[in-house]
Amino acid sequence: MAKESAGSERLYNIIFLFFLISFAGWCAETLYFLARWQEFADRGFLTLPLCTIYGSSALLVYFALGTPRGGRLAPLYERTARLRIVPKIAATAGLYLLYFIFAALLPAAAEFFVALFFDKLCGVKLWDYSYRPYNLCGYVCLSQTILWGLLLTLGMSTAWDPLYAAVNKIPQRAKKILIFTLTALALADLAVNAAFLAVTGTHFLLF
Repeated sequence: MAKESAGSERLYNIIFLFFLISFAGWCAETLYFLARWQEFADRGFLTLPLCTIYGSSALLVYFALGTPRGGRLAPLYERTARLRIVPKIAATAGLYLLYFIFAALLPAAAEFFVALFFDKLCGVKLWDYSYRPYNLCGYVCLSQTILWGLLLTLGMSTAWDPLYAAVNKIPQRAKKILIFTLTALALADLAVNAAFLAVTGTHFLLF
């Protein structure tokens, strides 16, 4: 029973972090567009202030790799403890580089297939990197892929565990209410936009 309760608590924490990171991603994208082009942009498919590609990418990297020192690479970090200082620094840098590569490629792949799906099957371009060098069909580009790697490596190294600990302190009842409310709103938002897309050929845009 205790294991089931701990598992449920972990699931709620992760879902809460998904919404939190999706909201933070929406805020970052909105501020970026406002600063660069002096205009508001309705980012993503949902009308709610959520860019789920951010939350999805963070969870994808977390489940695939964990955090840099506490995930799948942890046994390799333990081996570096026996090394001398210079080889230890080199080995640690190499492990962070390996984490960075996977943290860049996993969300880039997700970004590519999400953009491809919406563009080819729904006729909706959620984002377009055609104006950036080294892009692939406008769905992904080298600079954004590098940014994914940097953000996720830094975020998973410094912010994930403190955020998880903070979310874990929220009373479970309140957390469950928030999660079920946000999930219901997101699903309703998705349904409305899908219906709007079917009727008008595009998703609903606030801006």
